[in-house]
Amino acid sequence: MNQEQLLSLIDKLDQSSLAFLNYETDDVKLVLSKEMPKEAPVYYGQQEESKPTPTPTVEQETAPTQIDETKPVTNDIDVEEGVLITSPMVGVVYLQPNPDSDAFVKVGDTVSEGDTVVIIEAMKLMNEIQANHSGTVVEILVENETVVEFGQPIMRIK
Repeated sequence: MNQEQLLSLIDKLDQSSLAFLNYETDDVKLVLSKEMPKEAPVYYGQQEESKPTPTPTVEQETAPTQIDETKPVTNDIDVEEGVLITSPMVGVVYLQPNPDSDAFVKVGDTVSEGDTVVIIEAMKLMNEIQANHSGTVVEILVENETVVEFGQPIMRIK
């Protein structure tokens, strides 16, 4: 299948009332969808970037908190026990690069900023999530192969 044929299929799907198209031959397997799948199959080894998917949030009533105006405002979530690494997207989290490998990190491991700590699969794309700070992993807040939401804490580094 060449690029022109692929673009033609995408255009025809876009103009039709179909929600998805599944095309398969001996050497090509293609799934096109207008909707995000509820649960995507697991494919290890692919590493591509995808844009974060926004999710609805639910506001909860909470007691007002005091703001410490002496601390600079940052995008990271600062907590007493360290810094949280949060999910930049909705997807399935994998704590190891493949089923037969050890986890990227364990509690007590030292990580450097930029080290891969988990993979999040979103729309069949594997996205490596890196540590945003250097330090020691003090808590892993998710289980392997579970769905994470945008902004959900994944682990804590101190």
